[in-house]
Amino acid sequence: MKRLATLLVIVAVLATLATACAAPTPQVIEKEVVVEKEVPVTVEVEKEVVVEKEVKVEVTPAAPPGPIKIGINLSLTGPKADFGTMDWESIQLAYRDFGVSAIGGRAISFIVEDNRGDPATAKSAEEKLATLDKVDLVIGGYSSACGVTQAAAANDLKVPHILVNASKDDITMAGYEWVFSGPRVPASHYADAMWSFVDEVLIPGGVKKVALYYEMTDWGTSSAKALRASFEERGIELVYDQPYDSTATDFKPMLSKVKEAKPDMIMAVSYLTDAGLLARQAAELRVNVMAYMGQAGGYTMPEFVELAGEHANYIFTTANWSPLAAWKGTLAGVEWTNQKYYEGYLASSLGREADYHGAQGYAAWQVALDALVRIDAAGKPINRETIRDALKETKLMTVMGLIEHHEWTDEMGHHYYNQGLPLTYVMQWQNGKQEVVWPKDAASADYVFPVPPYEER
Repeated sequence: MKRLATLLVIVAVLATLATACAAPTPQVIEKEVVVEKEVPVTVEVEKEVVVEKEVKVEVTPAAPPGPIKIGINLSLTGPKADFGTMDWESIQLAYRDFGVSAIGGRAISFIVEDNRGDPATAKSAEEKLATLDKVDLVIGGYSSACGVTQAAAANDLKVPHILVNASKDDITMAGYEWVFSGPRVPASHYADAMWSFVDEVLIPGGVKKVALYYEMTDWGTSSAKALRASFEERGIELVYDQPYDSTATDFKPMLSKVKEAKPDMIMAVSYLTDAGLLARQAAELRVNVMAYMGQAGGYTMPEFVELAGEHANYIFTTANWSPLAAWKGTLAGVEWTNQKYYEGYLASSLGREADYHGAQGYAAWQVALDALVRIDAAGKPINRETIRDALKETKLMTVMGLIEHHEWTDEMGHHYYNQGLPLTYVMQWQNGKQEVVWPKDAASADYVFPVPPYEER
């Protein structure tokens, strides 16, 4: 009996052990395996997050973000320094007027490069600003020859660039993504206001023949191309049509040929020093015409009257800006007017008057500041990409009037990108000062036409 009882106990124990050691079903194992795999992964993620937070707490706070760097690429010395200097002075005046020295906690700083009016130097300066200085935006470009090299470099290096004066049509016809016209007027449109003056005043007054001379760089040749076509469309005969070297000092051989051609009108595309010399030497040779018209450039500069003296009187010129224009607005909470800019520049430059070059410099900073303010207001970081995108959306009233950046084609077939079209005017030098004579609703004085011969002045 004892053996039987013992055997039964052993069997019972073995049965119990067998039951306890029985293998689980595959589903349970799979579930257990899944759980076992998930738990460690979850734990490790939690630990990694904790470690990351701890590292951040222990690391010294990051330094404040660097400044918003604005590159300036202008001719501040050399033969075209008067233009570039007026641009830069006006940019600085705008910076002071609007009083915005920092945006989004980042100070605004300017890095200035003097390209001396040399295209190769302008290109090198653009490359330095983009690569070594790592600026966020470049403002610059007085002459078209410099503007061509600057724009190409800016687009290649993907840095947004706002043009100031450089007017060659091709610059904004190249399809550049990173280059914006800002306040500049394309060369083919400098004379927009002039053509209605030609149609309504000069042609009815007897103008049938014109002498066209122009400085031989990009600005002069691109301007002449458009002028030539528009004169021919109107049936006005081109009795003289030649380029010249703006660095020359004796234009009398050329002007003698002009006089021999007996034009009714002179159309000149000149920088400053050559404009003054041409006016003086035309007077000395008594090259009498019914109208002497300059295509902006040097003819609008306040120094022109100093160089030409009394012979500046009666000369007409196209202009891209007038101090009498009633432009006004609010930017960065500051109210501004066109007249306030003119008076402010007059005061800050010790009596030197601004012309459209200065107004374009002032407007260039208005365009740049507007883009920066809009980016910050949208809660976006300020960098090259966001500046480029903001500039594409520019629609801003400035001292140059309304500025927009869009793609369009003019009646001459020029297809522009990121280009606006500020208004233009016709001015005339009278009694040693410039007067707006066209369009009529903007005139500050009546025009004098035909102009008196030199012998009767």
